[in-house]
Amino acid sequence: MPDLTLTVIIPVYNDAAVLEKCLRAVMTADGSPQVIVVDDASTDASAAIAEHFPCTVLRLKKNSGAASARNHGAKSARGDILFFLDSDILVESDTFVRILQIFQAHPEIAALFGSYQSDTVPQNFVSQYKNLLHHYTHQIARADAATFCGGYGAVRRAVFQELGGFDTSYRALEDIEFGYRLHNNGYGTRLQKDLQFTHMKHYTLARLARSDVMNRAIPWTQLMLKYGIMRNDLNTRSNNVLSVAVAFALLLLLPMCFVLPTLFWVWSALLILFVALNASFLAFVWHERGAWFALRTIAMSWFFYIYSGIGMGLGIAIYLRARVFDR
Repeated sequence: MPDLTLTVIIPVYNDAAVLEKCLRAVMTADGSPQVIVVDDASTDASAAIAEHFPCTVLRLKKNSGAASARNHGAKSARGDILFFLDSDILVESDTFVRILQIFQAHPEIAALFGSYQSDTVPQNFVSQYKNLLHHYTHQIARADAATFCGGYGAVRRAVFQELGGFDTSYRALEDIEFGYRLHNNGYGTRLQKDLQFTHMKHYTLARLARSDVMNRAIPWTQLMLKYGIMRNDLNTRSNNVLSVAVAFALLLLLPMCFVLPTLFWVWSALLILFVALNASFLAFVWHERGAWFALRTIAMSWFFYIYSGIGMGLGIAIYLRARVFDR
């Protein structure tokens, strides 16, 4: 079997603050792949920064979203393997070599993606919490994935072309949608847990909640209903689903405790149940960041399940409404 080649495709939109670090890591990594940066009509210096590096820079005239930018880059790719990388992510020195080795050794898989490592560049609590949650979720997930990750995911170019690439009608989770199509067409996708990346994204509490609801909970719920793929995996494991119900019960029962104090014992029991449902993640966080971080994570996790539950409910309502009107 001839050696495989790799093309790295980096879509960027107004990410000048971190793009240089991303590209520097790419250029110093082993493997010398073809590198394509697709500027999605940025209004900052992103394109100018990319042009200082030995890569192909494609400038789009109109901002069209990551799906369109990635597809545009794929059209100019020469590699057998397309590796999609977000502009706020750092690769390791052996990333490209390992990706090619895995595809070479496993011709049965069509795609793979990795995981964030436990450390992140931003040091504020919300960014670290989100990164640790990402890392933990992928580390305990099934290796045979039904999804895909466009932030650090690779796919055979022939398969990508056969399936028509990313669906440009999606402004969020176009990679998950593509992963579901891979799965439903019989193509295998591997979650390579030891293939890890550093995330440079800075989150505030408001930004995280808005992103998780609008760009994850709502569209992901719609995708699961559309494709009929509901696995006990990733962030839809049984303990996660039950945690949503317990989080709302804690919220609704708390004001009633002030009217009927005996209900406080019920509320306390629910809080213990909530901690028990998330005990493994909390233990992981405690090990990584200490007791104080873990205590704050209990409150943050409760908030996460509240707004994710709202997003899930909205996703179901939007999906059912569309089905009724389509009919």
